[in-house]
Amino acid sequence: MIVSLLLISLALLASHLWARYLARGEMSAQKRRLHLVWARNIIWCVVLLVIAAVWASTIAGFALSLAAVAGAMLIVSKELVMCVHGYLYVTVVSPYKVGDAIEFGELRGRVIDIDMFATSLAELDELGQQTGKVAEFPNGLLLTTPVKNVTPTGAFVLHHIRIPVPEARVGHLAPIEAAALQAADRCTAAWRDEAMAHFRKVSEENFIALPSGRTKVAWDFSEPGHLVLVVRVACPGTERHAVEQAVFKDTWRALSPPPASTVTPSQAE
Repeated sequence: MIVSLLLISLALLASHLWARYLARGEMSAQKRRLHLVWARNIIWCVVLLVIAAVWASTIAGFALSLAAVAGAMLIVSKELVMCVHGYLYVTVVSPYKVGDAIEFGELRGRVIDIDMFATSLAELDELGQQTGKVAEFPNGLLLTTPVKNVTPTGAFVLHHIRIPVPEARVGHLAPIEAAALQAADRCTAAWRDEAMAHFRKVSEENFIALPSGRTKVAWDFSEPGHLVLVVRVACPGTERHAVEQAVFKDTWRALSPPPASTVTPSQAE
């Protein structure tokens, strides 16, 4: 018992000291959070293994009875065991990590913490903006529910902007497409070359044929009576909302007719 208490105290002390060490370091908040989560999980896994080894010799004589108790506990705590298995799945397969934006069921957010039992998300709305809320889901659901990683390519992501086309404009699709393409190129000019190099690097490292990152436009006519222009752009994951708003505004600003100038009677004469 004394050894177990000492180990737990050492684990708490080590986690606290590591957090203070990271606070003094010169790194981004996201990297600091990532290092803190991984170090804390490693410390507690090691401590739990050592405590199990310490108690193993003590409970060796009760192996038979413990087996029966363990069977009953397994049935009662099925969800708890699934959470541990889900954590092992996240650790081994790594479908997401701290800092990634994911969609899980009806939840959408950026991962801020992963522990042995649950994953915490900073909730995002449909436009990719933080709502100020924190959502959590048990890791056991990862074994039965598919998860979608919105930022699997790292710093740059492919974002699809959907621009509905009014019925009055259906006869003038070419100008709309050209205006959207120019607006997207103008908004992404600052990082276009860097994004294309990033996608080439990710493709080579992961042996996946990813898109080049060039701006692309396409038409979605799946719903009769509702024509939608889809503009694909490569942008930093944190700039998706700003780019989407800029492309939409610049597109319709280019298509809007100039305001008619007012001519006074004196000017007409």
